[in-house]
Amino acid sequence: MFRINPNKFKLLFSLLFTLVGLAWAGDGAKKILDAQGNPIPHALIKVNGTAPIPVNDKGEIPAIPVQEGEILVFAMGFETKKLSPEEWRQADAVVLKEKTGTLQEVVVAATRTDRTVEDLPMPVTVLNSEKIQQTGGLRLSEVLREQTGLQITSDHGAGLQMQGLDSDYILILLDGEPLIGRTAGTFDLDRISVSSIERIEILRGPSSAIYGSEAMAGVINIITKPTDSGTQVDLGVRHRSFNTWNPYAEIGLGSEKWKAKILYDYFSTAGFDLTPETIGQTQNPYQAQTAQVKLGGKINEKFDLNLFLRGYSENSSGQMQTSGASPEMLVMENSRRDFNFNPTLRFRPSENLLFTLRGMSSWFSTVSDTRFQSDGSAFDFQDFNQFYHRTELQTDWQANSKNLITLGMGHLVETVEATRYDDLNRFDAGYFFLQHQWDPHVRVNLVTGLRADFHSQYGNRLSPKISGQYRFSDRFSWQASFGAGFKAPDFRQLLLNFNNAASGYFVFGALLAEEGIQRLQDQGLVARVLIQPETLGELTAENSVAINTGFRWKPNTQWLIQVNAYRNNIDNLIETAPIAQLVTGQNAFSYFNIRQVVTQGVEADISFQATPNLNLSLGYAFLDSYDKDVLDRIEAGEVFKRDNQNRTTRVERSDYGGLFNRSRHSGNFKINYRENWTGTDWALRAIYRGRFGFADLNGNLILDDDQEYAEGWVSLNLTVTKTLSSGIFLEAGATNLLGTLTPQQPNNPGRVVFAGLRIPFANLIQK
Repeated sequence: MFRINPNKFKLLFSLLFTLVGLAWAGDGAKKILDAQGNPIPHALIKVNGTAPIPVNDKGEIPAIPVQEGEILVFAMGFETKKLSPEEWRQADAVVLKEKTGTLQEVVVAATRTDRTVEDLPMPVTVLNSEKIQQTGGLRLSEVLREQTGLQITSDHGAGLQMQGLDSDYILILLDGEPLIGRTAGTFDLDRISVSSIERIEILRGPSSAIYGSEAMAGVINIITKPTDSGTQVDLGVRHRSFNTWNPYAEIGLGSEKWKAKILYDYFSTAGFDLTPETIGQTQNPYQAQTAQVKLGGKINEKFDLNLFLRGYSENSSGQMQTSGASPEMLVMENSRRDFNFNPTLRFRPSENLLFTLRGMSSWFSTVSDTRFQSDGSAFDFQDFNQFYHRTELQTDWQANSKNLITLGMGHLVETVEATRYDDLNRFDAGYFFLQHQWDPHVRVNLVTGLRADFHSQYGNRLSPKISGQYRFSDRFSWQASFGAGFKAPDFRQLLLNFNNAASGYFVFGALLAEEGIQRLQDQGLVARVLIQPETLGELTAENSVAINTGFRWKPNTQWLIQVNAYRNNIDNLIETAPIAQLVTGQNAFSYFNIRQVVTQGVEADISFQATPNLNLSLGYAFLDSYDKDVLDRIEAGEVFKRDNQNRTTRVERSDYGGLFNRSRHSGNFKINYRENWTGTDWALRAIYRGRFGFADLNGNLILDDDQEYAEGWVSLNLTVTKTLSSGIFLEAGATNLLGTLTPQQPNNPGRVVFAGLRIPFANLIQK
């Protein structure tokens, strides 16, 4: 008996429908436009539930002969529009209204599968290319610093803080693969160029259940620009204060089967100096180069292959002067190298089953050579070499329309070799993770996950997570998630001895801190000791439990309100903090445990589309962080401090300011305006960070004195952009217009003015 496969029938019908539509091209092409009259090249048209029909690069699609049913016109970031056959025939163009917020953005980081933000039961933010462009940033840190609840800290580089937890607990992914090269836990965000980024996914809350111990606070997934068909060349250059240049080039090569994207980015800066009274700059001059190749294509109907290669190189130099009776000049030379190779093979035997085999190999190295200028003899030499390899197999099974099951397993090996380590340090790990995405009802979706790690250094550990969402209506949904994590101190936190000549800071592992600070004091490089290194003690492993809950509410098409509350309970938190301030204004850092730490707070984002051309947004974050042991000791009357007259007094509960380097209040206010007469886009942002503790000046190891706080500040930033009809993109603006200087944050250079130009050359072969 002959039977028709319904799926094949739908596919055939869709192809025939597309061919018929193309045949009607002579009837006149319709355009899909935004509210400003610009074409939307990624728009799709669906007729009576058939497969979507894409528009061309000009936002055009041939007229479609429809006699009955309905036509849906939709595009990511815009409201879907329904038209009757009669409305479709009469319209020369279809105008889509931009969505408020980014609820339709597709996110990969949260579940390792494609899901839109509104379908995720966890707090996620997506920064698309337009939002990245509005910041005017050249490096990743400059984009993230404007986001609600994120703080850029100057902990041995541009580190990130999320939900009161440091960079140690935030996993940085590049196209879904982890980036290595942390200086004792901190990943320097200035190593990532913005020119290659398509979008950024920010996942808040513990994700150890699928990513492991480094994702206890959250995940930052950087998605690079996709490969495209045809041949394209984009050339760009940016210039900013402090003689900073950033020329870059992108080349797209592609056919119907294989596509490639090639990027080269060069960055050079003269650095800046916050302490001109001393010899040596706060940030030394450096040059960085990034080269990247992204290749993808189909082997056959069932196999896809993608290759990603990235190389990063950085060189810097600087000077310092010792103090004392006979001061001497020091010359510093520093370099960093980073290389990534990530092949991915996907096999889809059926519509409901997908196998993904990933390989990831990374090499990271630094060399720091500091010598006496007088005779060239060595003052300090350090090198650091890290290798990381991971092989992983992931299986996604769509059991039915309501259940998606993901199973993954993998093995990783990591080695570290450095000047201050006696031997080559290596650890191996195996792991597996299981995740179930369940949509039992149109209003309910649940994500549960469990990961098991078998680590040669960390031991064995299970990390569970459960997240759920309930939609009260199409406009209001509530989310909640619970997760646990585990992290042990690694050999870098214990034994690292590092000096970054580009920025002039030092990092000492907990076991080397006392010796390192003494050596810097002997050379006259220490202005003052902030925490006595002999009090740090030995490091032990951490455990955490966290909960996030909040809601997304869209009262109408103009408003979007998102709120998330969280609480993290961590035992034996490994804290990073300055333990000494250097004569250049930079710091020396080390690590110590804090027993029973709590970080809790609320983050809120409100967006209002006042007019088609004007969008206003407000973000606010409240953070409460404290050491429970310290509170117990204060209540027991066991903690004391000395005042300005050297009198000893008992510390009261109201004196205690919580953990160092955390702002209790922070926020942002943003105005985005499209000026139609000139065709320019204006983005004005005010970024606020409240005061935070930076040092233990009275010697009792806690934050309890007004002198131990850095003042709060506001950074006013402006970006103006324009895209000409030829596609040429122009930008200009400034960050920190008020010129606010924050000595306790040496990564803030003051006011920065910038300008940029990008010239696209599309479809060169055809022309």
